[in-house]
Amino acid sequence: MPIDMDSIKDQEVVLWDDTVARISRFWQEGPLVLVFLRHYG
Repeated sequence: MPIDMDSIKDQEVVLWDDTVARISRFWQEGPLVLVFLRHYG
């Protein structure tokens, strides 16, 4: 499934310490592996 990185780079996410960051921040230094986990329960 192709992903359009331009459409998600400015999306904001809430981190474990309740701070907010743009997704693009994480690949500024190099490649990124992004995994989405869903918690049931």
